[in-house]
Amino acid sequence: MIDQKNIIIGTVLALVLVFLFGLVLPFIGGIIAMIVASIVVGYLVNENVKNGAMHGSVVGFLTGVIYILLIYAIYGFSKEIVSVLITLYLLLIPIYVLLGLGGGIIGSVIKTRRDYGEISEEPGSEEVPPEQTEKKE
Repeated sequence: MIDQKNIIIGTVLALVLVFLFGLVLPFIGGIIAMIVASIVVGYLVNENVKNGAMHGSVVGFLTGVIYILLIYAIYGFSKEIVSVLITLYLLLIPIYVLLGLGGGIIGSVIKTRRDYGEISEEPGSEEVPPEQTEKKE
């Protein structure tokens, strides 16, 4: 099931970061922004890795589409820019989807590891290191 609230949060975060990082690092900024936003979405989904990857890829797709539409609007809906935008669309969307997929997986793994660490640190459930169990035998 797709969590629409987290998709919207991730898409808005990705768009803001793409424009901010794009000003500072023109070529690498969009990639870094997409990875960071999809990690946040994968972390927020709070389910399994499959859902984190799915949410991250949806955020990547929506971010790419909105980014291209904004570029088209900035250039005044010019007919000359359409061929460039089609090429950009064919390259940028799959890259953003793959970055979102990877970031969603990373965010889900981080959340899973964090939750697992909290469970094992409860009082009374201390794990015994293997060195101590070998000495007792």
